[in-house]
This record gives sequence, C-alpha cells and structure tokens, in this order.
Amino acid sequence: MSISAALAELDFGSVNSEAESDLDRLFVRTGDFDKFLRENVWLGLGAKGTGKSALFELFTKYERTARELAGGALDDVVIAAGTGFGDLSEVATGDLQALRDAEDSYDHDRLWRLYIAIKAGLALDNSFDIPRGPLRDLRSAVGDQRDYRVGPLLKELWELAIGAAPSEVTVSAGGANVAIRGGKRNLDVVTLLDDVNRALLAAGKKLWLIFDKVDEIWPADRTERRKALEGLMTASMQIRRTFPAIQPKLLLRTDLWSELDFTNKDHLTDKRIELNWSTAQLSSLLVKRATRKSAVRQYCEGEVAGLTGRDIDDLSADERHEVLLTLLPSTAYPGQREAAIMEWLVERVRDGRLTVLPRDAIVLANSAADNQRDLGETASAPLLSREAVRDAFTRTSEVRCEAFLAEFPELREHFRRFSGETRAEFSRQELLDLMTGLQPTDDDLLERLFEIGVVRPNTGRVATASSYEVPRLYRSGLGLVIRGRP
Repeated sequence: MSISAALAELDFGSVNSEAESDLDRLFVRTGDFDKFLRENVWLGLGAKGTGKSALFELFTKYERTARELAGGALDDVVIAAGTGFGDLSEVATGDLQALRDAEDSYDHDRLWRLYIAIKAGLALDNSFDIPRGPLRDLRSAVGDQRDYRVGPLLKELWELAIGAAPSEVTVSAGGANVAIRGGKRNLDVVTLLDDVNRALLAAGKKLWLIFDKVDEIWPADRTERRKALEGLMTASMQIRRTFPAIQPKLLLRTDLWSELDFTNKDHLTDKRIELNWSTAQLSSLLVKRATRKSAVRQYCEGEVAGLTGRDIDDLSADERHEVLLTLLPSTAYPGQREAAIMEWLVERVRDGRLTVLPRDAIVLANSAADNQRDLGETASAPLLSREAVRDAFTRTSEVRCEAFLAEFPELREHFRRFSGETRAEFSRQELLDLMTGLQPTDDDLLERLFEIGVVRPNTGRVATASSYEVPRLYRSGLGLVIRGRP
C-alpha cells in the first residue's frame, strides 16, 4: 500500500467515545477497567478526557465485549445506564427545574432515590419475579421498549411517592399510559427499592446502575449542580448500604468531586479510583485507532514483519511500538539524545495533576495528520514527519484551552491573565499577584487551578508548595510566550 493512500486515510478517531461506532474494537484495557470491576469500587474519577465516557459506553452499549474482557467478574451482574448518553435523555435539567419549582418538598437526595428506584425497576427483565404493585404497572406500560425517558415520569411519581398522594396518577412512558394508584397513602420509594432488591437477591444477581455525564446536569448553575451531585452521592451511599443488590456506580470529573461536601465523604477513599494512562497504553490507543483504516493497516503490514493477520491486542509491547514508528517519527527533534516520541507526547498531554489525557493525544495525532497532508507525503516511513507532529502540539494546546473556557467560564479572566507571560513557573506570591482582584483568592485560588490541572505545585501538594508550573499542555493555549521548544 502506498504512502499517499495511507496518509489520505490516516485518522485517529473522535475524541468523543459516543461518536465511535466501533468503540468495542478500539477500547484499550487499562488497569482502571479491572479496578472498576471490584464490587467495593463505585466511584471513578478523572479529568475531562481521561476516558470516563469510554468506560461507560463499553459497559452500557457494548456489554458483550465488557463481559468478555471481565472474564467471570460480571456473571451475576445486571448492567444498566443511570445517566450518561450524549443527550442525557434519561433526565434533563428542565425536568428537574419544573419539579423543583412545583414542589415545596423537593430535595436532590429524595429525587435521586426515586430516580434510582425507577431506573432499577425498569432495568429488570421478565426473568425476574416482580411483585404486584405500582412497579409492575409501570414496567407493563413501558414493555420491551428501552428508549424511554425517565425525566417526564418524575413529577407524577414524585407526587405519588413524596408529595400529597392523589388517588391515581397517569404516567406516559414509552408511548403508553399506565394508571398508578396510590390509594390513601403515598407510594413508598423504600418499598420500590426493596422489591427490586428482593427480586435481584432471589435470582442471585446484583444490579450495576452506571452514571456518567452527571456534570451536564445544571450546566449553567454551578451551585445547583453541586447540590444535585451531593444528593446523588448521599442517595447512592444509602441505597448501596440498605439494598446491597442495587449498586450505583458513578463516573465523575475530578474537579467536581473536590467541590462536593457531604456526610461521610471520607468513607469513599477506598471505594474510588482515579483514571490514568501509561505511555504504553496511550501508544496502543493510537495504533489501534489508526490501523482500523484498511489503507493504513495494509501500509503498516508492509513495513512490519509478522503483523499480517494479527490483532493489535495480540502484539507484544515491542511489536506495537514498531507499528507506532511506522506512523510517528521516533523523536520529535533530530539528534541522538532526544526523548523518544511517546515520552515527548505524554509530557505534552499531561496536566497539572500528572494525569495523562488520551483525548488530547488524539487531538494532537489528528492535527499532525492534517499538517502532513498539507505538507505532502513523506518519502518513506513514518507517515508523519517531525515537523507535522511538533506543529500539531500548538493546536492541541489551543483546543484544550478553548474547551476549558467553555467548561469554566467563571475562570475566563484567570486564564486571560496568563497571556503574554514569558515564563511557565511562578512563585506562590507571583501567581497570587497575577490574579489580584479575582475570585477565588489565596489558597482557594491555588486549589482551584490545581484541581482543573492548569498548574502543578512543585511539592505535589498545593498547600505546601512554594512554586507552581503551568504544564506544557496549557502554555500555548493560555498565551504564554516562552522561548525555546514548546
């Protein structure tokens, strides 16, 4: 296969896992996958771009692949999505707003308990023994249709379960209507959860209700979002403790986790993991994504002996690296003592928390491919030249900072203050002086910048650090003007 044909097709895929129709083939098994399988682990933390949504998509959309990878660890597990698909169709801020405005008794904790009860009940198939009552009525209305929205059910069921109980509530679900009768007393959420728990235990099963993208609830109201997430945490803790067969598992941004304040938060220390990537795993990600294109795969097979007919996952680490070097140059700069290409790349997609971000590696690789197509094909392997890769890093930094401006609009002025600075390292006082007049201030400011990964303390701890460095990932995008290599 010619270099020109391979270069024309070279593509490292989308940064959004939900946009990948073959994510099951592209998924890279890291240690975090195995840790997430543990029953005591139910909170996965990670910066934006660490692969939380890929993990969610694997379990909820590509369950068969997840089970194959897990061996027997999921044999007795029923898997269902709590929230997490691209449009958050299960529950939307508008639904919550309408409910909150209408109900004096509204609180996030009780809302999530009701929500989890509904989702858990609807996750059970007909093989389970469901007792007679409102839950059976609701399941009958939904039937076999899985494309339903729980959000519109919440207000009616809230009135029946928590508010003043009407004699009957008619709920639309999955295009059908069902009358749920409350009689003279409220529908008891605890009873609903207990019925689900008993059905699961009787079948020897447990339910994983996996939540992702909960940061998109109340996106414009940071205070309300924090309250909603705190409510989800406390509801999940209580349900897991009282109904052990119902196991919510949450994927959450690290910076949002740091903002939450709820009772017994410290009890989750051994129940959470923080997603991260090694150099070898990032290399596998790039190779798997590039070689799914037939022209690229054929080109690599012509360059690497023994690749034909073998799956990338079956290659040794050295063999995968050999394939990688048909795509990327061995170093970003010429010379005997230059860092190997993956070491160079990892340093440029690592944030202030030392978290390696696969999303930004994908952005860099795709930008390099675009650059090379503009420059023209190389004379021989690799497909991408040093110049194309180096120039792609500037674009990667800009994309990262643009995404942060959208994610953290309240910090826009903080980011702007870095523009024009001719250094990447600041003493504690220099950084505070740079942000004079902005909120937050002092230790809260330093903690905030660290939590989102924009600065790296020289001691590893924000409170005791004497200086702070802006990681390479953010320098160009923030407008730092530093001589030498980016």
